[in-house]
Amino acid sequence: MVENVMPSAGASGAVGKAGTSETVDVAVNIFAKPFQTALSLLSLLRRSGEHVGVVWLQFEPYGSRYDTITPYCIADYLREILGVRCRVFQPELWLAREPVDPARLGDAAYRLSIRYQYAFENSQSRKLFLMHNDVLALRDILGAMLREMGDAFAVGLLGQCWNCPAHQEELTREVMGRAACGPLSYTEFQPDYAALCRLYALARQRGIFVRPYDGGFADIFREQPWPLPECRINEWACLLDLEKTRPHCAPFGPSLPPGAFQQCGGTRLDTAVPWFRGMHALGLRARHFELQRYLKHWVGTGNKSPRRYALAESNALKLLRRHYPEYLQWLEKKSGHSFH
Repeated sequence: MVENVMPSAGASGAVGKAGTSETVDVAVNIFAKPFQTALSLLSLLRRSGEHVGVVWLQFEPYGSRYDTITPYCIADYLREILGVRCRVFQPELWLAREPVDPARLGDAAYRLSIRYQYAFENSQSRKLFLMHNDVLALRDILGAMLREMGDAFAVGLLGQCWNCPAHQEELTREVMGRAACGPLSYTEFQPDYAALCRLYALARQRGIFVRPYDGGFADIFREQPWPLPECRINEWACLLDLEKTRPHCAPFGPSLPPGAFQQCGGTRLDTAVPWFRGMHALGLRARHFELQRYLKHWVGTGNKSPRRYALAESNALKLLRRHYPEYLQWLEKKSGHSFH
């Protein structure tokens, strides 16, 4: 379902106007979290509104049983503020965290159920900012990323190094005779297939945590051992260049798009890892960007952790009361609930 809504009469808000500076589109994949979602979007618009073109909201077709209001409320609010610059899409299917089936990528209904995919295929902007719906923008992150991007195909926090054996110097010294890998040196750390397998095997011997990607190395990493299984742009806040990347990704090219998971043995490569590897196979490079000064991210709250979910939603509501009371006033009229 795609909705196009014309601007409402008198719509206003200090969110900036597209065209005042270089603008980028924003894509947010939304599963539940109505207060966190509102805080994410409103804080981004407050801090980086002058750089925002179209906001693409992709809603999962299922929500959380813990919510008292619908996450769609923020879409209605933004359409009053942004008019046609707010686009809403709900796919027919819910892939959740399932690995993508390459044989089904020709089916538009299936493919558009991949996270961020509707915006990735349809945005008319050169650049697209991907963002989770559980963040708080502290400063102008879009302006800073635009300044740092240069010729990179994407800019953001590089790597899930905390899960990677190449981040452990005791392992890299023994296997490769060199210092550990990191976000600023990942292009220099390119082990061959045998060294990659040895890094994972040695980590297990030493009791160092690694995700079980090595069970599927032969299928994916034998021919292309680099980038490593934990190498990616962390898609909870990253800016990508559509002109550089989109022609190479489904449905236009052979690579998986940025929102896709990929089967790897008995587990799956995380979001954006297959895309990141595909872009590097073409000779493109990404740029690391430290996010901590610009964005706060609440991690891992969902249906499987009701207490953490409730706490995160309660915290987001407190921040909305403090910083965005006009939204809560609108929401009270819209929903009939009181949030004070």
